[in-house]
Amino acid sequence: MNHDYDLIILGGGGAGITAAMLAHGLGKKVAMIDKKRFGGECTWSGCVPSKSLLHAAKVAATIRDLESYGLSSTGPISISTNRVMSSVRKIVAEIYEDETPATFEKLGMTAMENAKAHFIDPGSIEVNGKTMHARKFLIATGSSPMVPPVEGLAEVPYYTNENIFSLETLPESITILGGGPIGIELAQAMNRLGVAVTVIEMAPAILIREEAELSAMLAGILAREGIRLLTGAKVLSAENPEKPTVVFEKDGKSERISADALLIAAGRKPNTEGLGLETIGLAHDRSGIAVDNHMRTNVKNIYAAGDVVGPYQFSHIANYQAIAATSNALLPIKRSVNYDAVPWCTFTDPELARSGLTEAQAQEKFGSKIRVYRAEYAKLDRARTEHTTEGLAKFVCHANGKILGVHILGERAGEVMHEAHAARTLGIPLHRLDKVIHTYPTYSELIRQAARAAYIDRISSHPLVRFIKLFRRSK
Repeated sequence: MNHDYDLIILGGGGAGITAAMLAHGLGKKVAMIDKKRFGGECTWSGCVPSKSLLHAAKVAATIRDLESYGLSSTGPISISTNRVMSSVRKIVAEIYEDETPATFEKLGMTAMENAKAHFIDPGSIEVNGKTMHARKFLIATGSSPMVPPVEGLAEVPYYTNENIFSLETLPESITILGGGPIGIELAQAMNRLGVAVTVIEMAPAILIREEAELSAMLAGILAREGIRLLTGAKVLSAENPEKPTVVFEKDGKSERISADALLIAAGRKPNTEGLGLETIGLAHDRSGIAVDNHMRTNVKNIYAAGDVVGPYQFSHIANYQAIAATSNALLPIKRSVNYDAVPWCTFTDPELARSGLTEAQAQEKFGSKIRVYRAEYAKLDRARTEHTTEGLAKFVCHANGKILGVHILGERAGEVMHEAHAARTLGIPLHRLDKVIHTYPTYSELIRQAARAAYIDRISSHPLVRFIKLFRRSK
């Protein structure tokens, strides 16, 4: 068969763009096709707009708190949010300018937006009635919001992260179904911008995947800011299109809550429909496309990466997988993926960052052989100068010093985490970081505090030191 391309990529989000640029850099002929616009979920309805909205909300919260910084306004403070959503969309549009089809076409690639593609056979796809052939394919079609099968929900207008940023003005009140990262980030942003927010979560706590102590601390912070958090609550039905009302059960009692808007943030589902995967016998299920540790599917010339694969739905993991998949598809040296050291961060204020095992998971796996070192933001001079003393870092280690988990709730946690995350990835014990000079005053001193505690713990447990202590007590 004559091949039109070395690699055709289905999906122009983070994974697709990363793959396209790598394949182009390797001198390959590349086509990238997306059924919507390039940029994917991250640019249009995820990372970019949500972080833009969160930053606007933090600015608003800071302005309202001028007195704590020894500042005052010349008159009463009135914050208008009428243009905040248009400001968010402006930032999205600016970032998209680097991801338009023209950007890739200038490099010599074929780039097609708003184009539906499906497989005809393992070496061919049909795109808008045209057949295209390639030696290798990469499926990077991402994921979509999962809408739970709630009675009456089909008759009630609701938002997801895909359309919430299209709002012209913010509603006066909103109910959010889901206490995961998307739901909690948007809950705090909207609350700080004057929206009355209620979050309904079926699990017993918000952010259930995080270190329990830290997610509970964050829940307390959000509640003090005015967010109503209803955990352990099961949604039974939805009603009233004029003013969306949710009926739920909590503690054995049925209750209802109404708001001006309803947001569904109850998880994600892989985008596999309409690709013709059944036609070519490509293995997939509700959790996504099945791949091996080289990101190859059961159809030997087809690879997959990103949210459509899992197991983690983060842009940085999509990029990581795309690099591995593209390298393995186009180069003779094979590269395996490894998920032993995956970091992530929920960008609330304060941020909640994680890498590795929680204390409970480590306890279950290693029992009494774990050590937990804590560092408080309240003891950081930098935090005191910036009024950000609420926060805690936990470092879960094996008794041999190996870092098992890093969990930080606090200012710039997503940045601060990386020193300890890098040490964990490279197998460097926590106590070794005590030898690293940390700039003063910085938030990174959290790492130094914990490393010093681990170093003292290690010295104290040395047989010679223990013998000397025992000898002194016996005198």
